[in-house]
Amino acid sequence: MKKITITFLVIFALVLLVLAACGRSSDAAPTQTQNYTVTMGGTTFNANSLTISKGSTITFTSDQGAVHNLVSGSNGQANPEAGVPDFGSGGQALPSGKSWTTGPWNTTGTFHVTCTYHPTTMTLVVTVTG
Repeated sequence: MKKITITFLVIFALVLLVLAACGRSSDAAPTQTQNYTVTMGGTTFNANSLTISKGSTITFTSDQGAVHNLVSGSNGQANPEAGVPDFGSGGQALPSGKSWTTGPWNTTGTFHVTCTYHPTTMTLVVTVTG
C-alpha cells in the first residue's frame, strides 16, 4: 500500500509539473530594436544587404564627396514599397558629411533602397525580421 501511495504521489507531482510548464508564458526575449548605420562612399553603400529587427531604424551617412539621393525602390527609381518608412517626396538628398535616419521599419519583409544618382552601384536590400 505504501508503495502505491508513493508512486501515486510521484505521478501526481509530475503531472502538476507538466501542466505548470504548459501554462507558462514564453521566456523568449522580445525582439531588440536598434539603429543600424549604412555608410555611403563615392558611389557605393558599405553593404549590399542588411538584416534588421522590426521597429529598428537605419542611419545613412555620406562620408565622401558625392551627393546621394536615397529612395525606396530599386534601379534608381522611387517606387515606395508598402511598409517602408517615408523617404519623402523625391527621396532624401544627402551631401557629403551629412546623415539621415529613417523612421522605424515596422513591417517584416524584404525591401530596397537605392540612390537615384548611382542606381547601378548603390542598391541596398533591407530584410526586416519579426
